[in-house]
Amino acid sequence: MLTTVSTMINFQSILTTAIQKVPYNWALIENMLSPEACLELSASFPQEEFWLSQGEGYKYFWGKMLARESDIPIMLKSSDDRWRQRVAEGRMTSELGHLSQIWQQLIKEIWTDAYRTAMSKISGLDLKDCLMDVGFRRYATGHGHYPHTDEPQKVLTHLLFFNRQWSKDWGGYLRILNNAHPESTFQDILPLSHSSVVIMRSDRSWHTVTPVTCPVTECRLAVRVAFFQKVI
Repeated sequence: MLTTVSTMINFQSILTTAIQKVPYNWALIENMLSPEACLELSASFPQEEFWLSQGEGYKYFWGKMLARESDIPIMLKSSDDRWRQRVAEGRMTSELGHLSQIWQQLIKEIWTDAYRTAMSKISGLDLKDCLMDVGFRRYATGHGHYPHTDEPQKVLTHLLFFNRQWSKDWGGYLRILNNAHPESTFQDILPLSHSSVVIMRSDRSWHTVTPVTCPVTECRLAVRVAFFQKVI
């Protein structure tokens, strides 16, 4: 078991990744976590407390949102109603007791200054005063997400994938787009556990999750880490 490992995140893999400038600023990070850690994280990916999010052009299950204890009071004062509502409903918390030990370790490392600094260095953005939340995503067959650029308050998104295997025939690609059209493919990325993607939000940062057609026994597993400007 890897629960005794002091540092899970390979920060060097983040810092040595080049930012792509086309079609906007984004990066594909390889091997940020060891194969052994990915295996254990995939096996203990949360199964409970997921809610269906759906609307025109999107559908997926989202899990309990996680934020640092110091950030939640600021989120409660934010003009963003979603944070306040999620805290009130128990869908956002700083508590990690519902997670396996290895997931607790990973989330705690994501909450460190070392991770925030690495994300700042790779992106060239000042993330020091940004609020950050972490959320689990499960996409089943029939799910997907229409092309979007993310909301203006969001500064940077880091998408981590946790599927040990995924067929190209199952859809569920993270598709980096040249523009708002779903077929304007720049690059397709399978949701495999050795990969993660950083997207710097702009009016051109179009991306989508292609329709998922995996067997009913499978799910596309991902974690979204998002940095937000403080808007009080």
